[in-house]
Amino acid sequence: MSAADPERSQAMSQTEQPTRRLPNPWVAIPVLIAAAVGYFVGSRVAGLSCGTDGCTGEQILWGTMGAAVGFIGVLIVSVLVVRSLAEWAALSEADKARRSRRDEPPVC
Repeated sequence: MSAADPERSQAMSQTEQPTRRLPNPWVAIPVLIAAAVGYFVGSRVAGLSCGTDGCTGEQILWGTMGAAVGFIGVLIVSVLVVRSLAEWAALSEADKARRSRRDEPPVC
C-alpha cells in the first residue's frame, strides 16, 4: 500500500474499524434486574429512615442518593463479574486448544 493510492488506504481503514457489539440479553437483563433490586433496597432503607411523620427534603435527597448508590454499585459489580467470566471462558478455551495441540503426535 503506497501513499500514492489514497482510495485503497481509505477502503482499508473503513474495513478495519471495529464493529460495535450489542449487549447479550442473557447478561443484560439479569444485570438490570439486579441493579433494580439494589435501587429497591436503597429506597427501602431511605423509607425506614423517615418516620411515620413523613420525610423532610433532606431525607428525601439522601434517600434518593442512597438508592442511586445501591443501583450503581450493583450495576458495577455485575459488569465486573460478567467481564471476569468472559475472560475466564476465553482463557479456558485457549488452555483447551493448547492441550489438544500437545496431545497430537509430533509431525516429522
